[in-house]
Amino acid sequence: MENVILEHNLDNITLPERKSYREFIYCKAGQCSFVCNEKPFTLVKDSCAVIVTRFLRNVEPSPDFECDVIYIDSSFLRQSEPNNPHIIQVTLALSMNPIIKLMDDKELDLCQQLFYNFGLRIEDKRHGFYDDILATSARMLVLDLFDMYMRSAGNGYKSRSSSDLMSRFIGMLQDKEYRVNREVAYYAGELNVVPKYLSEISNKTSGFSASYWINRFTSFDINQLLHEGRKTPAEIAEMFHFTSVSYFNRYVKRYLGAYPSELRGQ
Repeated sequence: MENVILEHNLDNITLPERKSYREFIYCKAGQCSFVCNEKPFTLVKDSCAVIVTRFLRNVEPSPDFECDVIYIDSSFLRQSEPNNPHIIQVTLALSMNPIIKLMDDKELDLCQQLFYNFGLRIEDKRHGFYDDILATSARMLVLDLFDMYMRSAGNGYKSRSSSDLMSRFIGMLQDKEYRVNREVAYYAGELNVVPKYLSEISNKTSGFSASYWINRFTSFDINQLLHEGRKTPAEIAEMFHFTSVSYFNRYVKRYLGAYPSELRGQ
């Protein structure tokens, strides 16, 4: 399966094999109506959308609809996304309202350049660092489009980002409770719901499970501490209440792709 795919129509967007992707769409002409997360939306000329495929249905482009769409595999995208709390807030907000309105000609020009340059990178498979350049391009795409979303929504993107339950759950993670507790059952208990319900709400509002968000906050925090280099892996393992350093090493390898000794001080 390819990590990144570029197409110029939405003919394949609801195919089962695309369910593991997130779509970045730039509408160049016409419009397209669709239902995302059980809510109707319309993508119009010179606007963008960021969509989790499995939440998408009833895609109906107008006869004159033209677009560029970049499919990025979710696992590849998670490795490319920067360690920034605003990324999480915007990801949640986009799951509820995936439309990004471009505010002026400067944003329009930047958006067109992003999609055009990404297309060039995708096609250049002879590049000696192909996967790395795609990851960098994905990171730039996310940062620029998410910045445009924040500008267009103002401070409202935070309040609209999720249900009250999801907001409280994310708030607990922002308070770094994951350093002691990384079980869904703990957060469900604190929120007075059963674990299954918390996971259902998380999937419905964000497209990702509750355990995904726990591990994402945890891995981001660990990654930052390792890169700072002020604490040893053993000290970080103790800080996060891992039962052993070896378990901590396996966790870091699984979620960050390298062992703590490889990441420390980089």
